Amino acid sequence: MSKSHLFILSNVLFLFFISDFCVAQDEFQLVNIVKQKGPVAYRDPIGAVSPDGKLVAFSDSRRLEIQSITGGISTKLANNGSIIRYFTWTPNGNLITSELGGPRKTWYTYNIQANTSKPLWPDKEAFIVIKPDGTKTEISRHNLRELTWSLDGKHIAGSANLNGRTAVIEFEAGGNNPKVVSDFEHVTSLQWNPNLSCWAGIVIKDDERYIQLDLGNPKAQKISGNIYGKIAFTNDGKSMYYASGNDNKILELWKQNLETNQKQQLTNFSKDTYAPSISKDGKVLFKLKDYRISIATVSGQGGPSTTLTGFQSEIPYWHPDGKRVAFTYGNWRTVMDDAKYPDIDQNLGWAYVNRESPAKQPDTIIRASYSEDQGMCWSPNLKWIAFHTHADKTDDLWIMPVSGDKMEQPLTKGGYETGWPRWSKDGKWIVSTTGTKQGEKMGLIIVGIDQDKGEITSPQKLISPIGLENGSFTDVQWTSDSKSLVVEYVVDDNRKEIWCIPIDGGKGKLIYSFNSDQLYSGIGLSSNDQWIAYIAPDDQGYYQLYKVSFNGKQLKQLTFDPTDKAHPVFSPVEDKIAFSVFSYKVIFWQLDN
Repeated sequence: MSKSHLFILSNVLFLFFISDFCVAQDEFQLVNIVKQKGPVAYRDPIGAVSPDGKLVAFSDSRRLEIQSITGGISTKLANNGSIIRYFTWTPNGNLITSELGGPRKTWYTYNIQANTSKPLWPDKEAFIVIKPDGTKTEISRHNLRELTWSLDGKHIAGSANLNGRTAVIEFEAGGNNPKVVSDFEHVTSLQWNPNLSCWAGIVIKDDERYIQLDLGNPKAQKISGNIYGKIAFTNDGKSMYYASGNDNKILELWKQNLETNQKQQLTNFSKDTYAPSISKDGKVLFKLKDYRISIATVSGQGGPSTTLTGFQSEIPYWHPDGKRVAFTYGNWRTVMDDAKYPDIDQNLGWAYVNRESPAKQPDTIIRASYSEDQGMCWSPNLKWIAFHTHADKTDDLWIMPVSGDKMEQPLTKGGYETGWPRWSKDGKWIVSTTGTKQGEKMGLIIVGIDQDKGEITSPQKLISPIGLENGSFTDVQWTSDSKSLVVEYVVDDNRKEIWCIPIDGGKGKLIYSFNSDQLYSGIGLSSNDQWIAYIAPDDQGYYQLYKVSFNGKQLKQLTFDPTDKAHPVFSPVEDKIAFSVFSYKVIFWQLDN
């Protein structure tokens, strides 16, 4: 099946999916569909309805937009150069966001009418907090999570890690007089409970998850179940909305009457529905996740694509014989699975390329574990497999024998967001991307390896190319002589460059520069070093596959169908490219309470 046919089929199924939903629940209204930029390093777009029920705010990583609840043109709000992790509306209609990166102020308040933002509590870098036993402790503003306002705006609550547990901290308006309300193993989704005039949230203890309607009272009512995401209360405090997992580990939206404890199931989909927010007039906004990804191939000269895998899979890599492609596969990107990150359902396998129809499952399973296994590659002598994993609480590169006669073992240590390993053609080196601590820009790491014995010959070291100190490296490939690297280098949020650099970190050569806002889209290098494949948006905003000559002078677009791509890699024996095809959307719906 060609990729264009697959796209048409998927959209027909999607329309049937929505029409079935509307027939069964005609009080639901479609508000917006928000695309995410890539399958790697991104999380679900977030959204919330304003207190007056007139506006909806959306964010997909760095973009923050406001739109009327009835639709129309959205307004982009000023950005602080940061990734937006969380936001909430204040009772007076301003937005408060938690942000990562940028000037590292962490929390910002947005004035919607003026389209301006400023740091929240700029004079309060840290708080002296009173604990329940009367003692005091200091908590940084940067460590506060999920700031939430009471309906009257007089009280604010947030959570922070305190000695390995979650402390729920209440402030007066303006961030004054903080005190610890409760101390649990883990608490999320803080919300004001108007019924009891207190703070509620989801408590996570061991494998149990439940809503505690008063976090400050250990004897308060608990609502049990596989409850994930945000919870929301109506303004009169009589009802609560939340998402609970069914037997298939898919979240369904529920409404519970807090006076009668009667429950009502509101949705029944094959995808997660969750994250409700409620306005004063009873408008309920929630989201439905639509995530799909698979592997396809295309001729190196361009043309129609061929689907290789008919199941969730990404990050392809060719076997040296050119007859099979390895990939990461599994059932990640469900809310219940992502909540266990990095112990998520990502496994390693491969499938033969020449087949009459897309593979329904891997032809061979290489490694199946809940440890985010990604990006495997074979050694040139076919004795070893290198891969990225979070096994044993690491974030590093590991190797394992193809024969299975030895245990897998770590190759690097101390990594953060370590990327996908790539073995040099002479079998002497493995290179990847990594950061050494949270928030650090991605660098390049290289390890010497004996491909016969699977032993380290030279310990890991960072490569620091001259003149490339300010950006991040998000993918790397070896040239055929094993002396140089071709790298994908992120200059800023919208600009990338392709460089060739020596493995000693000396001065490199700029090959090509292009616009793209997909972070880990990846690059591929042809076996004869003549072409480099990369991903960039076309005029319609779809991420397409392109190739550029090694001298940077010839450019050709290879795919044209209306789907998004990532992770290109050239076949080692013929002019063919494998890549990931993804659809990552969140569909926002509204219902009247």
